[in-house]
Amino acid sequence: MTAVPGARRRVGSPVAQPALYGALALAALFAGWWLATAIPGVVSQRVLPSPLDVVARFFFLAVEPFSGTTLEGHAIASLTRWLIGVLVALGLGIPIGVLLAWLPPCRAAITPIFELLRYIPPFAWVPIAVLWFGATTTTQALIVFIAAFPACVINTQLGVSQVEPILLRAAKTLGAGSWTTLRRVVLPVAAPSLFTGVRIAFGNGWMALVGAELVVGKQGLGFLISQGQINDSVATIFVGMIAIGALGAAIDVLLQRAQRVILPWKTASVRPLE
Repeated sequence: MTAVPGARRRVGSPVAQPALYGALALAALFAGWWLATAIPGVVSQRVLPSPLDVVARFFFLAVEPFSGTTLEGHAIASLTRWLIGVLVALGLGIPIGVLLAWLPPCRAAITPIFELLRYIPPFAWVPIAVLWFGATTTTQALIVFIAAFPACVINTQLGVSQVEPILLRAAKTLGAGSWTTLRRVVLPVAAPSLFTGVRIAFGNGWMALVGAELVVGKQGLGFLISQGQINDSVATIFVGMIAIGALGAAIDVLLQRAQRVILPWKTASVRPLE
């Protein structure tokens, strides 16, 4: 009998098994949720709406404006603010992380200030940000930046500082200058740590954004949740929470795929045994 190409990969490979386990876990979660709400007297609908109620509310919010716009509009507003904040964090955090690791005088000057500021929680900046910019997109993007920035700096600095000295000496022996060594040797070696910092920054920024929208938002998924509370609509709150979780997971999956494309050698080095 001729074997079907790829059959083993689809059924028993390390790639297929986690997807199957994840699907089973989600199915069990939703089954338990449905049973808890379907059996009378177990859970109040005011505390936990049924999955069918949440799905119905999802489709309603997808086509009917709620607190100014539809569910899609709230999601786009959140993603826009988040993207502004994380891009600024990456644009500043990665170069600063390189400077801290590559130039000792910069490290000595910047580290005390950075260590002082990074322990201030992002939400502690909300009042001053509102005073500076009002309840605007700039305020919420600033909170995202504050949450995402430290991870970019720390992981970039860690990746650059852990480059083997023998690689630097080899580059110098071959005639490479400091800039060439940094660009052709240091950054490629530090790239896995840098990507880890980007993933952490993206996640931190997304969570901080939702918190900021709960406080000062006029649109967005966090604002949608707060309006669900004001309108006594638990299903609306659940729709907002599920949308936040789904978008956050989708962002992380896309980033992991990008890492596999940009750093294929890193993916190959950690491939599970078959």
